[in-house]
This record gives sequence, C-alpha cells and structure tokens, in this order.
Amino acid sequence: MNIAVMSALSLICLDAAAIARAPLPAAPAVMTAAAAQTQEAAPETAAPETGAEAEADPLPEAQDLGVEPVSSPLVFAQESDEAVANKLIDYIESIDTLQGDFTQVAPSGAVSEGKFYLRRPGLLRFEYEPPQPLLIVANGGMVYVHDDSLDTTDSYPVGKTPLKFLLGKKIDRDDAQVVGVDRGVDNVAVTFASDDEETEGDLTLIASAPDFQLRRWIVRDLQGGVTIVTLDNVVPGQRLANRLFEAPDAGGRFLDR
Repeated sequence: MNIAVMSALSLICLDAAAIARAPLPAAPAVMTAAAAQTQEAAPETAAPETGAEAEADPLPEAQDLGVEPVSSPLVFAQESDEAVANKLIDYIESIDTLQGDFTQVAPSGAVSEGKFYLRRPGLLRFEYEPPQPLLIVANGGMVYVHDDSLDTTDSYPVGKTPLKFLLGKKIDRDDAQVVGVDRGVDNVAVTFASDDEETEGDLTLIASAPDFQLRRWIVRDLQGGVTIVTLDNVVPGQRLANRLFEAPDAGGRFLDR
C-alpha cells in the first residue's frame, strides 16, 4: 500500500538507523499509499565537494530527528526515555482536532503538498494539491485512498498500519513498543513499533517541546523506504465538520456524529 527543499530534507530524512535504534519491521502508513502513486524523479543530488571543502571535517552524525546538530542543551535531558515517551503519549491522547498544511516526501524523494484535518479518535483527511489527484480519508477504522484521475478507491484497516498509534483513542501501552527516543533543542521524537504481527511497521512522532505540538511523522515501509509528513500552520482545537471525513467512495459509511 500503498520540500523541493532538499536541504531541509537532509535534516529530517536520516538513515534508517537514526530513525529507529534497532532493526524493525517496516510499515505502510496512510501516506505511503499516496507516495507509491507519486514516484516522480527525485531532485539531482549536489556534486561532490572538492578542494578545501572536501578536506573539511564532516559534520557529526545527527543524534536526533529533525534538528541540526548544535551545542545547546537538549529538552528533557535529565529525564528518562520512558518519561519522555510518556509525555508525548499524554499529549497525543489529549489532542481533539488539528488542521493545517502538510508536505509529504515519498521514499523516491517526490514531494507532495496539501491540507490535512485530524479529529481524534479515528478521523483523518489529506487533500492533495494538483497535480496530485489523491484524497485520503481515515474513518470508521478504515483508510480510503481515492484517485480522482482513475476514479478508483482502495481501502484497508487502520489497525494494519502504525498510524493506529496516532488515531486510536488511547495508545495501547502493551502493544506500542517504544523503540527509540530522541531529544532535540526544541523537540522530541518517539518511535513506536507493535507486537502485533499484522501491524506492518514503525512510526516516529515528532513534536515541539517542552510545549508539545505535533510537527512531523515518519514511517518506514517494508522495503526500508522512508515517508516523511511535515505539518505546518497547525491550528488546534477548531471544530471540524463531519463531511470532511466522509468515505470518498459511493456508498461509503458517513460518520454520523
């Protein structure tokens, strides 16, 4: 199942080992289905440095997600990984609604943008800007991926994707294994995997800190490909109409509440 600011991408699309500290099953997410349909050629990489630039010492490997290596103190530096993970879980479970803009970077490097709407528990909508013909809606425990150009809609259970950690009313702490905690100067990243063999992958949630706000998530698929979704202009707590979460196929169930 299934910005061009590549300098920013270099800070957030780290090697798989930096995203999860240990080898993990990779996971499709809501956005991975769209990423597979937007396999445009990635921007050309810059030519290798030469001369004095090539002789310069390389930057140290990043130790956190989405944060440039700096010497400033890290948030929650004196707290355990478990305590930091619990803070993020408490924040996620407290979310009512979020809306704003998103930028998606597919494993190929292809970039897509659009609007997102999240209403917990269980509801998510991603509207892609042209030329992408996609609409993705999570509703009633299912994810619907509609391709307007093909007039097709695919669907699959949310529970088979690691986005269940974001969309569930509560994060099941027996199921959700915390396999990585990273601290930045002003954000934290927690990587979750599942004991359930049907949940095919891991999810990294990144939020600003110490005042929490969801900023990004990262999913790694079964082939080790990384899909990154960055949120901007995020507005919490606004009322979101039920119509936003109507399943985008004829006869799809509409959430009546």
